Amino acid sequence: MKTTIKRNIVLLITAFFFIMGVAITVADAEEPAVKIPNVSISMKCPQCALFGTTPPDGKIEITLADVLKVHGFCVLGGTFSFRAAKEGLKLLYGSELPIRHQIKVETSHHCCQAAALAYITGARGKDYGAFHAQGKLILLPAEDKKIVFTDIKSGKSITLRPLFNPHNTMAPLLKKAFKDPSFAPEVTKVMNEKIQEYLYAPREKLFIVE
Repeated sequence: MKTTIKRNIVLLITAFFFIMGVAITVADAEEPAVKIPNVSISMKCPQCALFGTTPPDGKIEITLADVLKVHGFCVLGGTFSFRAAKEGLKLLYGSELPIRHQIKVETSHHCCQAAALAYITGARGKDYGAFHAQGKLILLPAEDKKIVFTDIKSGKSITLRPLFNPHNTMAPLLKKAFKDPSFAPEVTKVMNEKIQEYLYAPREKLFIVE
């Protein structure tokens, strides 16, 4: 009898650790290879508060993870634009929360970078087809090499001059990985490195402020 009880206890302990091991393995397997830091930009959306899609104060948090869903896989451009918006809006509004949809954005960084800026600020281009257009998104010639944030109500603006374009880093890597999928882990490695750089490098390493 004692032997049976002891054997059953051993079996239960073994089963417990086996299940825990499987659970940990599954969790690890589901963890994405590209690590997206939990960072966000705080803004206000009076219209959202009016109709009840946010708390009464209209405050919203736009996370980097949200922004990167806009384009999906090209995280360098989205992360760089996230940092540009964070720096530009901080310089433009100080301690006040920016009002979403009331910001004009002019950018010479196009594609996923412009899409990220549009998502964060609510700015849209004139051909976007919105019934009730708010904010403005203007694509500048690439050779202008600048991103301008303007508060529409006051007319106050801030200009960032990016010191590089992350597209120039990402484009050749993606092209190679699309042609040879075995190269994808190298792209992942660069993504993780550049996310950290774009988020946490000193501002002067990324932009000139005008």
